[in-house]
Amino acid sequence: MATSGLPMFISRLASSDARFKTLSFHEGLNILIADRTEASAQGDSRNSIGKTSFVKILRYVLGGDLPSDLKAPELSDHKFTATLSLPADNNGRYETVTVTRPVSPTTRVDVSGWSVSGGARDLHVDVWRELLTRHVFHIPASANRPTAGQLWGQLIRTYFGNPIKGHQAEADWESGVKIGFMLGLSPEILGKSGDLDRLTKQGKAIRKAVREGAIAHLSLDESALRAQLATARRQRDRIQVNMRSFKVDEQYASHQQEADELSGLIQRLNDEALALQRRARELDEALRDEVVASEGSELNARLARVYAEIGLVLPDVVSRRYDEVAAFHESVVRNRRSFLEQELHAVRLRLDAIDTERRELDHTRAQVMQILEETVALDTFMSMQRDLAKQEANIADLERRLEDANSISTISDTVKLRTAELIASVRTEMSERDGKLDESISLFSELGAEIYTDREASLLVSLTAKGILGVTPNISGDASVGVRSVETFMLDIVCEIAAIKAGRAPRVLVHDSHLFDAIDGRQVASCLNIGARLAEQYGFQYIVTVNSDFLASVEAQSDGAFDSEPYILNTRLTDEGDDGGLFGFRFD
Repeated sequence: MATSGLPMFISRLASSDARFKTLSFHEGLNILIADRTEASAQGDSRNSIGKTSFVKILRYVLGGDLPSDLKAPELSDHKFTATLSLPADNNGRYETVTVTRPVSPTTRVDVSGWSVSGGARDLHVDVWRELLTRHVFHIPASANRPTAGQLWGQLIRTYFGNPIKGHQAEADWESGVKIGFMLGLSPEILGKSGDLDRLTKQGKAIRKAVREGAIAHLSLDESALRAQLATARRQRDRIQVNMRSFKVDEQYASHQQEADELSGLIQRLNDEALALQRRARELDEALRDEVVASEGSELNARLARVYAEIGLVLPDVVSRRYDEVAAFHESVVRNRRSFLEQELHAVRLRLDAIDTERRELDHTRAQVMQILEETVALDTFMSMQRDLAKQEANIADLERRLEDANSISTISDTVKLRTAELIASVRTEMSERDGKLDESISLFSELGAEIYTDREASLLVSLTAKGILGVTPNISGDASVGVRSVETFMLDIVCEIAAIKAGRAPRVLVHDSHLFDAIDGRQVASCLNIGARLAEQYGFQYIVTVNSDFLASVEAQSDGAFDSEPYILNTRLTDEGDDGGLFGFRFD
């Protein structure tokens, strides 16, 4: 069905530099031509005319990072401006919005005419990205993937190495969430594959570190650790039995009891002293913090503000004068300081008494221990105590290592459980959205049949063993670069249409000439005809950049099936002279 009357996404792209070739766009298919002239010097390159730069500038204005080739000093003062039609609300109303982003600083964006910005114009780029995320792509706040940047990477491509990826390093699960979102599936459900991916990588990293010895004393062999722990516990129990049956004479036992009692008394004194020392520090700090009201101008000012506020709110209730309140407060502070000083004095007296008593008890205990140390029984007993302490420490270490090994094993179990849950959830989601998926799959096959008469095209939507949504565009026969490029074209068209139907994408799709370089001229003509027809049917702009000689070759090979004239932009780029390119001048 035709969708006439909908506003164009982009109508104009300009720069603050007057030399820049301002581009004005129209509905449907837009072809930006780069002319190659006979007068161009041998060293000129059409790659520097600005076709690809246009794509990168558009991505930059829409919140992308500044590309390296736009970081030239000659562009440092440039500001790029796009005139867009953006949704004002959820009722189908659009507003004409002017977006300007300077090359420097890259963090600021000027947005004029968009009511959803709340009247603010000078926005941080993160705020701009968030507005696009919520109001243009309608990504739920509960979903952390896909991002607006990832979706722009699909709609305004700068990477052509893989049809489903926006850049080479994009993770498989992120690609699955992005394509699934555009096809109408739940990003919250698909996004759980990212949590699983992170958990799986964490488990692998820990196991690798253990195998390589990076984590000392950690073993993943739970059975061996359990055997070592059982042996250690038996040895500890044997020592404890021997110690309980240890025999000493009465004099030794008496001395030992006395030493234990003295140690207990000393320990209690130590505990009391520690608590008192802590209390003394608290009292010291409290005294330092106390400020007499008459000497604290800040406190007086605060009281004055409180008094004034009460006087305003309760004029009939407040009757005391400020001087009386201040005097009363000073009295309270003075009394509290006196109380704290008295308590601190008492604490210090008790600490002195404890120190004296402790020295006396320690002296007595030293005399008793001297007697015990002269006996063989004490040496034997203390040796057994040391053995028991070592064994207890060994048991604690083994228990910790076993617990760590169990936790690592649990990661794998958790991954398996969550993977099964995710697979079930995604299957249910795909089943509930079966009609939407069938539309996209059927459209892909139809487009393939229109482009190739001797090949079959299929869009394979499946679920991997890891719970990741797998989307594979496939054209039968040899997997040449040209065929791969056609797969990319078809997938982008299908995703754009599905996302438009679901209200999840702006009405624009941009393809740089790099996409068509390896495609046969007849297939390029078919692609452009498809793009023009579907752009009109579904109300989106399909913007393509091509070189003039390549386009002439495509038209010649199509035997009149494609005529580019109605779609070519008024502004044409050329490699004739230094001012023919997009920027109006050449730079390194």
